[in-house]
Order: sequence, then C-alpha cells, then structure tokens
Amino acid sequence: MINMLEVYLNFKNEAKAAIAFYETVFDVKNEGIMTFADAPADPEHPTPEAWKDLVINSSITIEGVPVMISDVPEGMGLTFIEGNNVSLVINTNDEAKIDRIFNRLAEGGKISMPLGETFWAKKYGMVVDKFGINWMLNYSDEA
Repeated sequence: MINMLEVYLNFKNEAKAAIAFYETVFDVKNEGIMTFADAPADPEHPTPEAWKDLVINSSITIEGVPVMISDVPEGMGLTFIEGNNVSLVINTNDEAKIDRIFNRLAEGGKISMPLGETFWAKKYGMVVDKFGINWMLNYSDEA
C-alpha cells in the first residue's frame, strides 16, 4: 500500500528558475518537467498560449522528501499569494482513506477543488483546513 506525505511548492511563473536554484542548493536533479503544453488537450478548457511553457508539474527529492513544483498562472483558478504557495500532499492507493481524510480536513475549512478524476489520478482534490493549511489529496489505484 502506498501512503506518502509530500510537499508541493507553487510559483508565479518562476518554477523553472526555482527548480534550477534548488538543484544547485541541494545538489539534486529534477525528475522531469511537465509543462502545460505537455498536458492532454481539453477542448472545453484549452490551454492559453501564455501558459504553454510554464511548469504544470515537476519534482525533486530533497533530503529524502519528495517536493513537487509548479507554476500558478493568472486565471488558473488558484490565487497565488506569496506565503500560501506551500501545500502538503497526501498520496495513497486507499480510496476510503482519501475520502475520509479529505472530508475531515474540509470540516470548518474550504474546499478549493472537490475530489474528482484527473488525467493523473482516479481522485484528486484540494482543501484549505480550518487552520489555513493547504492540502492536496491524491488517490491512485496503482500499487
């Protein structure tokens, strides 16, 4: 069973520069950069031209901890505010667990994105808990 806590860092169109910086600081190499242009096409929500070279997801491992990184372009639906650009990520292949944790975190908090299927996960959702902590919950049925 996969159960993992990760860190997610968001940047205002500076993810590539941040990745390069952290690679030198921590002497690590990113595990691949996916841009918005690399994501599957969605005819209902086409990717704006200005986003195509921005990072939709990348990851590096710092001191044994997975750290995911992305840009938050204007109009994406998330509001980037320096200081709220760190999220904790729960990854699991236990569907009941992801539902339970998401619902508990949402009590007294605010759902930013309801749990739902994405191109990378069976269920993915975002919630800010009642203490202002950003959480991303990711369920995959892969072992």
